[in-house]
Amino acid sequence: MKRFTINDSFIELTKFTFGNTLGVFRVFILLLRRIFLGVLYTIFYIIFFDCLAMTKNTIKVAALSAAVVTALAGCNSSSNEPERPAIAECKTYEPTKAVIVKGDNDQLTRQTITIGATGDMHGRIFAYDYALDSVDQNAGFTKIATLLHEERASNDNFLMIDLGDTVQGNSAELFNDLPVHPVVETMNFMDYDVWVPGNHEFDFERAFLERSLEGFNGSVISSNIIWDKNSADCKTNGQEVPFLRGYQIFDYNGAKVAVIGLTPSYVKIWNASNPENFRNLDFKEEFSSLESTVDQVIAKYQPDVVIGALHHGRSESHARGVNEIASKMADKFDVIFMGHEHARFIEQIELDAPFENGMDDISIDGENQQEDKDKSGVYNAQTRQSKVKVIEPGNWGWALAKAEIELEKDENDQWQIVDTTMSNRTVASVEEDAALQNEMQHIHDASVEDANIEIGVVRGNFTNTPNGKADEAVLEDQVLNNEGLRLYSTIHSAKVSDMPLTDLINQIQIMNVEEKAGIEVDVSAAALFSDGSNLFDGETYRKKDSANLYMYDNQLVAVNITGANLKAYMEWSYSYFNKYEEGDLTVSFDETVPSFNYDIFDGHIEYVVDLSQEVGNRIQDIKIRGVDLADEQTYVLAINDYRFGSPMKEVGWVSDEDVLWDSSAEAIYAVRDMLTDYVAKNGVLDRSKFENVNWYITQYGPSDAKGNVADEDKGVILQLREDGAQGEALWNRLQNKEICVMRSGPGARDAINVSVNVANNNTWFVNPNPSNPYEGCTYSNQPK
Repeated sequence: MKRFTINDSFIELTKFTFGNTLGVFRVFILLLRRIFLGVLYTIFYIIFFDCLAMTKNTIKVAALSAAVVTALAGCNSSSNEPERPAIAECKTYEPTKAVIVKGDNDQLTRQTITIGATGDMHGRIFAYDYALDSVDQNAGFTKIATLLHEERASNDNFLMIDLGDTVQGNSAELFNDLPVHPVVETMNFMDYDVWVPGNHEFDFERAFLERSLEGFNGSVISSNIIWDKNSADCKTNGQEVPFLRGYQIFDYNGAKVAVIGLTPSYVKIWNASNPENFRNLDFKEEFSSLESTVDQVIAKYQPDVVIGALHHGRSESHARGVNEIASKMADKFDVIFMGHEHARFIEQIELDAPFENGMDDISIDGENQQEDKDKSGVYNAQTRQSKVKVIEPGNWGWALAKAEIELEKDENDQWQIVDTTMSNRTVASVEEDAALQNEMQHIHDASVEDANIEIGVVRGNFTNTPNGKADEAVLEDQVLNNEGLRLYSTIHSAKVSDMPLTDLINQIQIMNVEEKAGIEVDVSAAALFSDGSNLFDGETYRKKDSANLYMYDNQLVAVNITGANLKAYMEWSYSYFNKYEEGDLTVSFDETVPSFNYDIFDGHIEYVVDLSQEVGNRIQDIKIRGVDLADEQTYVLAINDYRFGSPMKEVGWVSDEDVLWDSSAEAIYAVRDMLTDYVAKNGVLDRSKFENVNWYITQYGPSDAKGNVADEDKGVILQLREDGAQGEALWNRLQNKEICVMRSGPGARDAINVSVNVANNNTWFVNPNPSNPYEGCTYSNQPK
């Protein structure tokens, strides 16, 4: 089997990428382009092969000339669009007029304005997950496009918004060098009206951000991104100059609809190790920026409807979240669309209501798809200043969020709201739009081909269960139904015991820092991002396996950190777990802590985790290189750039001065690609090389390299599972799918937030469908 490294020659890499389809003639053409960079050959190649999509590696190595860029641009659906204005330093980018007329029938006395939104699409053009190389029935612009056709058939002026985190993920980075990114082309093809940049739009160099924003045919808005007043390259004369307009006004037959955008201010923290990504830009605090903008818009335009389009979480540790925004500004906004959480909900909150415990669910049966009018009550001109509705459509295209706003003219010929109705139109049973599929088929084909590049072979199971499957109870990998809902599933074994699956990531990080920076690493930290991650003995390792194991585009950073701050970081990480209670057969997780914030530590460190202790006092017996951790001593830590920004730099555990090296200038700069490169260079991914047993949870006990725990070392959880009495009986029922675990919500990412406990029958529920135990254990059957 042919193997490659990312640094292979252009011809070898291109032949490998495209397989036998190239042929001798095609290789000859590519060689001519490589040698001469001839415009003639370049144009001929592009035209002859019908704009065949090129992978990121091909594009990078080929050093595309302007002619190539021009030729590739010819493949884009918007090539005939009028030229858009360019982003200019220190100037507000306003590609559209402040007021866009959607209808001019002044004879109307009643109308319904319908607004739709997607969020956190993360590169899902097709209903396809390239990391898994499989169809995802709950994803894709192609499915959203079908719903849009339905909506626009009855409403030509349907207003469409994207809430950000759009162009990153799902192999989208393969096409970052094109003049207009295919995801942006997709939004143009679907006639999106508004785009609000999310934090992941800033994951790449600012030139990419500019190409993306300039390539979008609609309005790009955000109320809190400004030009940096302190930048030497951007002379604002001390004035606050917005980077984007904070709002867009739409005129519907005389009724004005204001849409106000928001981007997380923590972009500068999350991308702190890559300041070029937001060069000369600054991000204002969310609450005050939004309040100031909405007040200005109301004063200037007197809108009849005010819509929030926010890429911001409901509850944020570092900022005033949407729960608070909605509570304090319920008298200003009629509807808030939000993204960022990847959550699915339809909620409401009253003006100045307590927000610490969240907003009220107003969906039918709590299924987050249709508004329940009995819950939400009357919303009209008389009540609109007393409450606001908030909706999020999940991620990747799970649903099209929709707000139907009914208006009629009063006796003074002024438009007044009569009612609003919210819904999340799910896509699970929706067909993909054939026209969009056809338009972007070359992108899909190139992505599938790239995902299936054979890199090497896996030797040994990387999860320490009898059959190598991830789930510690039923020995299966994660199972989802056709709506993306998690079925019978307990806990990934690699989250509760030291295993090669997570050691692999950490050891690759250590290797790269030590080889490229010449710095000896003491500790590495990395998360298991997906419960669907696994590697099996004998399988062919393909490029998609790196994406499945490490789904984000993170770069690598090496920093100095004191022992005291390292201990604090470790305690923060293990706050992911709920406290152990006597009688627990399983662990459970704090539903407010995202799984990607649970890092596991490897390298020359050893430690023990006691979950019977409170958060902040769980990490014990820490040793580095066999010596007890010293609070004042400095150690070298390898982490990803996101973690460097949050929480490390955010809370002061490290600073910019502590950075020893980062991978941003390396040819292979992403952790995910470092995994690929390692396998490519070695041909075999051997489990035995990643068996570094250095930690355990007290309630489980220390294991050997194969995951075996000696009888005398077993912790209370393992002892209870084998007690020959009530504990073992309940554990067997869990393994046999006779009982189900409790979760915080239906989605694949919702936490198992209650530990199965032998003394508390409310910590589990009987499977109501033993003939189909997977469907029986869905969240909808869980006692609420």
